[in-house]
Amino acid sequence: RTIGLSSHSSGMPAAMGRRRLVSSHVLLASAIVCIFHVARCHFAFAGSANSRNNRVARLRSKHVLAASEAGGFLPLDSFEPAVSSYFAGSPPLFQEMKDSLTAFPETLHWAHAVGGTLLFVYAAYAIFLGWQIRLGQGGQVFPLSYEQPAAQRHPYMMSLVLLFFFLEIPDGLTLMSVNEQPLLKSTHASTAVVIIALMGVVALIGYGMGSFKTARDAHTYLGMATVVALGAHAYFGVALGWSF
Repeated sequence: RTIGLSSHSSGMPAAMGRRRLVSSHVLLASAIVCIFHVARCHFAFAGSANSRNNRVARLRSKHVLAASEAGGFLPLDSFEPAVSSYFAGSPPLFQEMKDSLTAFPETLHWAHAVGGTLLFVYAAYAIFLGWQIRLGQGGQVFPLSYEQPAAQRHPYMMSLVLLFFFLEIPDGLTLMSVNEQPLLKSTHASTAVVIIALMGVVALIGYGMGSFKTARDAHTYLGMATVVALGAHAYFGVALGWSF
């Protein structure tokens, strides 16, 4: 019995050694497989990142090409000599803007776009209030309306949108002149004129429509057409900004 126990005990270290050897081989194989998968994922991610960057570059090139080829669909060339001569006379703050362009090129380059984005956000809330009026909730006071019901707040906000859109036009022309770009020869400029005309018509209809259903429908549908034109205006504006 003692001999059997001693022989069994002597075999245990050998078995344990074999188990350790097998375990070390398994761990080594697992580590190799993990390294292989990590490397494959890394190269796959790098490849997808490069592919994504290439797609973004192609998309940007497409937009830049669209901006360069789109010379505008309205005959605004007749106004360009007067506008160019105005900026050639170095109007107030014009030289300061040119100096700022050297110090902060990206900020000044996209300043008009940032202002337009803020204006669009403000207009979006005004449009929301307009739809609330159409849905029969014109007497309700919505958040950020300064205690004014939607029926009063909507026309007030849209009048400010029209005013600041007018102010954005000389701002954009100034930035184009500072960057020494052609003025009034882009689809962005043409859509700005269309939007001003549409907003003017919508405002006139809204002012005199009263309770006439046809006039209220025309106000709504022309307003939505103006929103679509604003989207196109923003698209061609970004493409124009990318083109120089």
